[in-house]
Amino acid sequence: MCSKLISVFGGEVGHSHSLRDAKVTVRCMERERQALLAFKRGLVDELNQLSSWGSEAQKQDCCRWEGVYCSNQTGHVIQLDLRHSFPGKMIQLDFHGYSFQGKMISPKLIELQHLQYLDLSLIDFNEIQIPDFIGSLTNLRYLNLSFCDFIGPIPSSFRNLTQLQHLDLAYNWLQAENLNWLPALSSLTYLDLTWIDFNYESQIPYFIGSLTNLRYLSLYYCNLVGQIPSSFGNLTQLQHLDLSYNKLQPENLNCLPALSSLTYLDLSLINFNYGSQIPDFIGSLTNLRNLRLSSCHFIGPIPSSFENLTQLQNLDLSDNQLQPENLNYLPALSSLTDLDLSRSFDGGQIPDFMLQPKNLNWLPALSSLTYLDLTWIDFNGSRIPDFIGSLTNLRYLSLSSCNLVGQIPSSFGNLTQLQHLDLSYNQLQPQNLNWLPTPSSLTYLELSENNLSTVFDWPEAVLNKLPKLVELTLVNCSLPPPPTPILSTTLYKKNSSTSLAYVYLSDNHLTYSIFLWLSNYSTSLVHLYLSNNNLSGFIPDFIGNMSSLVDLDLSNKNLTGFIPDFIGNMSSLVELDLSDNQIEGANPNSFARLCNLRELSLQRNHLSGQLSKFVHYCQDVLKTH
Repeated sequence: MCSKLISVFGGEVGHSHSLRDAKVTVRCMERERQALLAFKRGLVDELNQLSSWGSEAQKQDCCRWEGVYCSNQTGHVIQLDLRHSFPGKMIQLDFHGYSFQGKMISPKLIELQHLQYLDLSLIDFNEIQIPDFIGSLTNLRYLNLSFCDFIGPIPSSFRNLTQLQHLDLAYNWLQAENLNWLPALSSLTYLDLTWIDFNYESQIPYFIGSLTNLRYLSLYYCNLVGQIPSSFGNLTQLQHLDLSYNKLQPENLNCLPALSSLTYLDLSLINFNYGSQIPDFIGSLTNLRNLRLSSCHFIGPIPSSFENLTQLQNLDLSDNQLQPENLNYLPALSSLTDLDLSRSFDGGQIPDFMLQPKNLNWLPALSSLTYLDLTWIDFNGSRIPDFIGSLTNLRYLSLSSCNLVGQIPSSFGNLTQLQHLDLSYNQLQPQNLNWLPTPSSLTYLELSENNLSTVFDWPEAVLNKLPKLVELTLVNCSLPPPPTPILSTTLYKKNSSTSLAYVYLSDNHLTYSIFLWLSNYSTSLVHLYLSNNNLSGFIPDFIGNMSSLVDLDLSNKNLTGFIPDFIGNMSSLVELDLSDNQIEGANPNSFARLCNLRELSLQRNHLSGQLSKFVHYCQDVLKTH
């Protein structure tokens, strides 16, 4: 979806400073004010975002209400925007992602006959149908009902909205029973029908090709079948086209070369026949900035015509079975910022092919790259190419499951803007931490399934180098235990990183000393997984201070004694796994305070007699939750 929505008033959404200023000189119509108050009564406004709406004397002028805009010439309400008018509103969404709960849409809204702009997106209307009277607001130019939890058919009365330029019905539960009204909306420039259910029975309606003013069209995940209609060739002004996640048959793509204005094209998961190659004509769409062809069953080489896509910024060819013969065109794409070739070159399908670093010697030319994903490309036991460290603008890098060996190049130290690094599922054996960028922006580090047994000064040295780290995943890395802390020294002084929230250290050789290291982060941790290590002894007291912890896995260890009462202080816990230990019991009353707990695993401990009743008690408590 576009990062900026262009409004019918000629500027970006949030543009209406002139309209807001105009409220100094106008007062709203009484009939329209009452209509808005009736609409408010149909909402549940727990955050009191509509506090400026009211009947009190000081609130009489609805042109001053948040989200309401009036014409400076007539005083009529011309805009109702309950999405973009509240600063920070996207942060204030409730648990389900909605800004308001909607009990109903008052029919009195029809009184706003001068309304040109209506945005009710992100209001949860709890599976009601779109009211038919919306089609009577015939002056509408902009209508956004996305993410509203509507169900059922789209009202045929929408055929009356002949001035509509922007229609967004995405992410509801709507059915496409009858869209014959669409051709009446000949002024449409933006049409988003994402998630409209065609029930795998319908093809793309041929008449969409009659909407020749369209610049944006999304039919993502619509359960469409059949061919792309040739009438799409009429959409010569189209800039954004998303047909992904459908069961379309691509036999008829002859219309696409006519769409020379396209800047965004997504054909991902369209069911191209096995054995098809990437159509050569895509290279003729020279205005493309974003091209997504993921999971299309393509084989063979990437067309050399791609070298014409010199404005391309985002290229996704992931999950195909391509051959790398024509990768030399890539340096021509010097504008690329995002490149996803993950699972693109399938050595299983092409037995003689294994990628070597020399096949990637074009990468340094793509100096603008910020995102690079080469997951599941088989390097056949080669080392990580040193020149990847020259891509100093990278923020995301994945070389997971690439059959890489040896050291991590010290040139990675140049990647100071890198935020996400995944080198998991290889055979790397780093001897030191010199490859960690300094200074570092890393928030995510994944090194699982490598051999880190020879890395010294971990984990303290790692965290000292990565002060912004949020997630650390080192599962099955043969990690030795950290050194036992000497409390009179600064070895275990609280680290400068206060953001560490997700720690996954399962399947290593850690001992009880890891608890003492983790105590530095007890207030920030959200997920902590330490299963299958060499821990023994009592559950340490500091765990009771983990007020933010949601998931805790201490299974398959030699923990002993009783589950301490402080477990009841961990009010955020949703999942707790203490199975396969030698725990003897616990106080059920402490568990009664865990009002968010959903999953509890205590099997294969030493609970017996009265203690077994504790297990049944916990099961009953979980049922009540």
